[in-house]
Amino acid sequence: MAATEAPSNEEVYKVPLKVLVDRNENKVLFAEARKDFVDVLVSFLALPLGTITRLVGKESNIPPLKIGSLSSLYEGVSHLEEEHLWTQKCKEMLLHPRTSMESYCQPLKLNIDDTHPTEYFLCEDLGCSRKTNGSLLSIFSNQRCSCGKLMNRIVSPENITLENGFVKETASFIICDDLSVLPNVLVTNVNLLQKLGIRDMDAIEEQTLDISKREVCYIAIRLLLLVLLLSLSDSFFVFCIGC
Repeated sequence: MAATEAPSNEEVYKVPLKVLVDRNENKVLFAEARKDFVDVLVSFLALPLGTITRLVGKESNIPPLKIGSLSSLYEGVSHLEEEHLWTQKCKEMLLHPRTSMESYCQPLKLNIDDTHPTEYFLCEDLGCSRKTNGSLLSIFSNQRCSCGKLMNRIVSPENITLENGFVKETASFIICDDLSVLPNVLVTNVNLLQKLGIRDMDAIEEQTLDISKREVCYIAIRLLLLVLLLSLSDSFFVFCIGC
């Protein structure tokens, strides 16, 4: 019997997202989420534009998405020959930029940033790195050292600590249609329902979705970037149609 292929992280890691739906209007009012989903949502604020553009272009099962001129800029750089760039690594720096918040984003269960974890490189000449006390350090391999040789000798920095995301483990949040993130307390729920003009509470239906990394791309990227000017309600129903 052939070995069964191991499931990917997209299939293994799922987090619950509770949404309140107005059946009369066929609209999502707001969502309730805990740390795992909110950490991913707020992590978009730390992602470089180049990373966001690449992730949007990689979404599967839908036509390629464009973020206006930003997508055109990314595509143009991707087709530049190395002879037009200052160094051969400039293209990698631009197309695969790194977030300074990597220690916070890397441990997230639904981290959609597929950038390889940062590595550090010293000059291939051991004598050169000793003379400079190791001060010449690059996060991209094969950069040119000041001595002219390649920086391709990988080193492992000490005392690198991965943080536990951005919000507390016990916290619960409400995510509004405009992506406002609010504490999930009774007064917030009441104020939101009043603001939305909800009078028929019997029409409110609670649904729970199991969100994987793929759904995060469908919902969070589109909402954050306003790629198709969709609201949370639109994204929710687009996701359901695609299931």
